[in-house]
Amino acid sequence: MPKNQIVTDHDKEVVNHLLLELATELDLHYDEEDMFALAPSFKTIKEGVSMLERWGAEVHPDVQKVVARYNRANQ
Repeated sequence: MPKNQIVTDHDKEVVNHLLLELATELDLHYDEEDMFALAPSFKTIKEGVSMLERWGAEVHPDVQKVVARYNRANQ
């Protein structure tokens, strides 16, 4: 990333909130047996989680719980 494109705490917070919104919506509307259909969405969520971790940001615990639920449902 170029030096003039610094990731701010606000940027991290926005990404975290977006991941939380998406993950909780999926969590509310899908049962475990239907989560296989969410592979593209969870790929994006997992990439967002990885990005936040690279930036040194904490990932919202609820996002981590929903990703864990998806992973359990798709083992």
